[in-house]
Amino acid sequence: MRAFVALEISDPKVLDSLVAFQKELATSGADLKLVERQNIHFTLKFLGEINESMRNDADERLGRLRLTGQTVTVEGIGAFPNSSHPNILWVGVAPDDRAKVVDIARAVIAALKGIGEDEEREFQPHATLARVRSGRNREQLSTALKSNTERRFGAVTLSSIRFKSSQLTSTGPVYRDIGVYTLN
Repeated sequence: MRAFVALEISDPKVLDSLVAFQKELATSGADLKLVERQNIHFTLKFLGEINESMRNDADERLGRLRLTGQTVTVEGIGAFPNSSHPNILWVGVAPDDRAKVVDIARAVIAALKGIGEDEEREFQPHATLARVRSGRNREQLSTALKSNTERRFGAVTLSSIRFKSSQLTSTGPVYRDIGVYTLN
């Protein structure tokens, strides 16, 4: 099973704002695959393909975590590898809230050490909004990204960690909760 651990963006108003922004990005004429509303989340750890034993071990370890829920402002647009040559378009969190999400991610990553894929990059809080499929209208897209680097979408309360399976389909991924762990 393909799996990851995430914090969901569940506030309807914030999701409405993110979806409206996705539509703005689409007007650039860029060749984008937009992430479905229900799939927008902050990935804390991507595990990749894991077996049943790893799943059970991860579930047990995540269940032992005692972390505090946080309210963060969803803010800032960026791209990987960069806004001049975007492949992945994402939304982040306000600079003052970054440490809140990083601390949760570090705890999750430490708890899951030895399960799934190793982390090769430093964790950066972000939720993917779209993937760029080709270079069509890349310049217009880049301009739209650069003019929204500090855009605010609203505050969300991060109240649980979600252990999810990911099934890839021809129409996009289908995510299912394997485990939900409340943040105190």
